[in-house]
Amino acid sequence: MKTKILSICVITFSLVVISCNQQVNETPKNKADKEKKVEPYIGKPMNGFPASRESQVTLGNWTTQPYNKWAFRNPGILPSLMVPREGNIYNFPSDLDENIEKIKLPNSNKTVLEALIDDDTDGIIVIKDGTIKYEKYFGDFKRNNLHIWASSTKSLIGMCVGILVERGRLSLSEKIEYYAPEMKSSAFGGLTVQQVLNMVSALNYSEEYADLRPGTVHYEYFRRIGLTPAFDLMALDPKLDDTPRGNMRFVAQLKTASTKTPGEVFEYHSPNVDVIGLIISRVSGQSLEEFISENIWSRIGAEHDAQFMADSDFNPIATGGFNSTLRDFAKFGYAVLNDGKINKKQVFPKDFIDFTFQLSESEYQAGQKSDYRIDSEANSYDKYLSGYKNFWWVHDSDNQIMMARGVFGQGIYIDKSRNVIIAFFGSAKSASNATRETSKVKTDALVTIANNVYKK
Repeated sequence: MKTKILSICVITFSLVVISCNQQVNETPKNKADKEKKVEPYIGKPMNGFPASRESQVTLGNWTTQPYNKWAFRNPGILPSLMVPREGNIYNFPSDLDENIEKIKLPNSNKTVLEALIDDDTDGIIVIKDGTIKYEKYFGDFKRNNLHIWASSTKSLIGMCVGILVERGRLSLSEKIEYYAPEMKSSAFGGLTVQQVLNMVSALNYSEEYADLRPGTVHYEYFRRIGLTPAFDLMALDPKLDDTPRGNMRFVAQLKTASTKTPGEVFEYHSPNVDVIGLIISRVSGQSLEEFISENIWSRIGAEHDAQFMADSDFNPIATGGFNSTLRDFAKFGYAVLNDGKINKKQVFPKDFIDFTFQLSESEYQAGQKSDYRIDSEANSYDKYLSGYKNFWWVHDSDNQIMMARGVFGQGIYIDKSRNVIIAFFGSAKSASNATRETSKVKTDALVTIANNVYKK
């Protein structure tokens, strides 16, 4: 017993000595290095072979500048699923007009090009009457690079719903719990498919990208779609632990906000799209990437395979995980502009597209009561928005103008009255397009382009 106690004392003393030696050996220089404030890196991401420590892209920095300029064109930063193309490649005719970038914005000395650069645009393409009028790539982003669509993916999911509605496989007036019984006790169960498509679901949730506090509902949601690292979830064995690893199971836990009434106000809440993505797979009997490949990507004349970022359960991130080249992104937008037709194929139902453009009075009011319209002095005020429907931002029902929008500067601008579609990718400094002033100016530039290319 004495021997055992003596051994413990010796070990303890040795550890104390080692600790003291480490403290003694810590020179003023070492201490200063530890306390030195790390300056933000402003150089090229993934610079060197291997990349320097300062330029290294990680799961913790991939959405921040300058790292997003590399990460947004490399979908392998998260688990990814292939969406194969098929058949002939559809090529737009080209009649370029470089003067488009020199057009001045109304009541401003800023040019279109300056507005694009200010919002860290990676690429843009303007198509008028089916012909490319302007196409430009910035920095290291090239024509054949894939790029994340972010939340513009939502509008793709909306068109998937249109395909199933036309086939009689899905009803917009049916309740979510009919297609997904596990949602019955969640906020979604008693809602109709249309209410979820219009994001009037009154969730106890916040789409606050700048306030990711551990323990909040949106923090846990964003962990599951890869916006913030979740190594603990990745390590879970689903056979031993029923904690939701991915977003499909997590969204079934969301509840209705006690102070809100479903159907009244448009609130931009990403989990709505995951529920619709789940229903598309349940109704079609296909995974979401398979459904899109067979019904859309193999029919629009895509030049490249697409990729779908996935969550920890390897389910496609319906709310924002699609990736493609800029031209293929534009083909999706052009098909919507062109009554659902491209590449000599009717890809999307014309009736559903027309229905999406047209807001009912209640849909219009839901948009006007939203954070984007209720206060003209608010930072998030959107002067163009009329309402939100089928995962599209509707600007003008009469002239049929609407947008697909994605965080950090992704989007498609459709102006049917002028037969113009503009597709663009970006890697902006902050996520929220609604509150980023350079994004608002870029939207002005899109409107300016559409108005002027129409006159030529």
